[in-house]
Amino acid sequence: MSFYEIIDDITADAGIRVRAKSLEELFCKAILATFNEITDIEKVSKDREVELEVQGELPYLLADVINQLLVLHEKEKLIINHCERVEFKEDGVKLMLKGGTFDPERHPSKLVIKAATYHRLKVEKLEDGYLAEVIFDI
Repeated sequence: MSFYEIIDDITADAGIRVRAKSLEELFCKAILATFNEITDIEKVSKDREVELEVQGELPYLLADVINQLLVLHEKEKLIINHCERVEFKEDGVKLMLKGGTFDPERHPSKLVIKAATYHRLKVEKLEDGYLAEVIFDI
């Protein structure tokens, strides 16, 4: 997938770097990159909808969103592969996402991501958009 980069200067963990024109697009790309590191998201159906509201402040809000979705992945084998809507509020964010159920028989396993960490977490406004970096505990 070309919409994100792997952060490769870390040894025991894994990480992603995404760039986007808007904060909404940045959150979508970071979520999709996270799940694409778990499996090939293009091979997973979009038959499940998830609405999620998370409170917090940047940059921690991004890791908190990813972590709540990773809990759903762990409990329900959910793989997020589409962002319907990302709406920022005064105290957090509301997301409408789509995805499907991970099936190890049909979907290749990549990384087992335990959590998004606050270590080196970055959400930055740039001249031409936004940049995020997320390090995962694997």
